Amino acid sequence: MRVMLLGAPGSGKGTQAAVLKGLYGIPHISTGDILRAELARGTELGKKAGSYMNGGGLVPDDVILELIETRLGEPDARRGWLLDGFPRTLVQAHGLVELTDRIGQAVDAGLILHVDPEVVVQRLSGRRGCGKCQKVTNVAEAVSGACPNCGGPLVLREDDRPEVVRTRIQVFEQQTRPVFELFRGRYALYDIDASKTPEQVTEAIRKALGKHE
Repeated sequence: MRVMLLGAPGSGKGTQAAVLKGLYGIPHISTGDILRAELARGTELGKKAGSYMNGGGLVPDDVILELIETRLGEPDARRGWLLDGFPRTLVQAHGLVELTDRIGQAVDAGLILHVDPEVVVQRLSGRRGCGKCQKVTNVAEAVSGACPNCGGPLVLREDDRPEVVRTRIQVFEQQTRPVFELFRGRYALYDIDASKTPEQVTEAIRKALGKHE
């Protein structure tokens, strides 16, 4: 199964992707996670992307498309994948159509997670990134300010600060929402109410994807 998981920052894409990865046995491909890993390693790609990410903007399309093409060419992606938060612009959307047609990996479905913008601000400003293992944790899940995964220090990521989150939402509305309309005439898209509990959202997704199993 090849699925796009779309929605505003903080709509729960990462949470649902982790569940769906286990349910369907397909790799979870998050451009944000890959880029943050590059940033942590201090690579040239990471440095280039960091200047955009920390200001709430989008990483250039050519960089993202190169990243996606490389990832989809890896062995574990041949039997299916879950794209988390990609594509985010019309250029990326057209690039994905061209890429998947060229490599014979047609998209089966797209899931669009919908949530109120102010809920997004609350969600993202309430999470922290581990300075050691990069795992993202909600402050309510942390013990004594330490990462529950490795015990490392938790910090508020620059791109999760409330003012930056609002910028990210504006960018999403301007550059990503038009992607949905482009795809509605090409792929099976399903609108999911992401304001509900994670379990309820997962159930709604499973019901939608059941048509493609």
